[in-house]
Amino acid sequence: MHLLLVAPLIVASSCVFGSKSSASETATATSPQQSSPGGCLLQTDAAVSAIHGNLFAAVAGSGPDDLWAVGTHFDVSQPIPLAQHWDGSSWDTAISDEKKFHALQLSDVGALGPNDVWAVGSSYAGASSIHWDGTSWSELPGARSLPGSIFLGVAALSPSEIWAVGKASGAGAYDVPIVERSDGSSWTTVPAPVPAAMASGFRDVAAAGARSVWAVGWAVENEVFRPFVERWDGRRWTIMDVPRPDTDALLSGVAAAGPNDVWAVGWSWRGDATRSLTLHWDGQTWSRVPLPGRDGETARLATVTATGGLVGVAGQAADQDGILQPVAFKRSGSTWVNQAVAIEPSGGGFQGLMFLGDRGMVAVGSQLAADGYGSLVQKGC
Repeated sequence: MHLLLVAPLIVASSCVFGSKSSASETATATSPQQSSPGGCLLQTDAAVSAIHGNLFAAVAGSGPDDLWAVGTHFDVSQPIPLAQHWDGSSWDTAISDEKKFHALQLSDVGALGPNDVWAVGSSYAGASSIHWDGTSWSELPGARSLPGSIFLGVAALSPSEIWAVGKASGAGAYDVPIVERSDGSSWTTVPAPVPAAMASGFRDVAAAGARSVWAVGWAVENEVFRPFVERWDGRRWTIMDVPRPDTDALLSGVAAAGPNDVWAVGWSWRGDATRSLTLHWDGQTWSRVPLPGRDGETARLATVTATGGLVGVAGQAADQDGILQPVAFKRSGSTWVNQAVAIEPSGGGFQGLMFLGDRGMVAVGSQLAADGYGSLVQKGC
């Protein structure tokens, strides 16, 4: 888990690493992790999985034959931006000049088309982004109006309207949320209300249109983590009231299928015992949506995607032996089904998820192996 104040950032990234859960967490289990009742399970893509030092943070694309998986390769000397492209038949390394973007760690990616892709993250200099124009990548630094700025989420609406959210260091070096918007040539800070909290930040952003942009994250009130949501209505950002568990909780992912159909996910915890947190906005109110089974109840959800009546959530949950294993639930109608495949014996988890039309979905993240952490990609169903 994250430590106080920096917990949300570390949790949202490190939660996907396979490891043994504590006894108090596994004590909440009621049944072992189950296979898909429908018989369909994702398949691990060996060509791009278990690559030592590669940790995927997000996936996006313009279609099933145009996918971008981004993250960070942790080298001995410094982190290196990681980007892999799927063209329908194979994965290719999309960033070949590792020295071009010094120590840039990528947190999220948005694709407007095969020749218009934005990935965001941070380097030693602060929040930054890179753009693919079909030929090469170019870097566009964030506004960096506050020290310690980090981009954690991106939503690309059009070539001239790209949103990025994250956190920076405010008064007393406590985290504060940041929101920036780009016209494709520069980033500009957009004022957003800061909650009356000890610390706060955004982890993800999604857009259903120019007047419906949503940012989610965390706020620390009286040393307790709370879910935090803001909405852009085309003129200003507004803090929204959301259901609060009676324990520490945060939101790490958001998806907007429409202005009145928004999904946010994360998890809550008391000590080492975790509970999944899935929220839905119907245009009037936020409501909690439960996930089935032990793995659904206790999952640490990192990401959500929603389109065409389908909803998917992914992250990790402890199996009956306490090993954190990947989970990827798909909802069709009112039924949720976990279609992830366990990584034996070490475990792993997902950070990014995308539907692929009639080809199912793709989930990306990381896994634990004997020689350390490595990449994880599962597709199908």
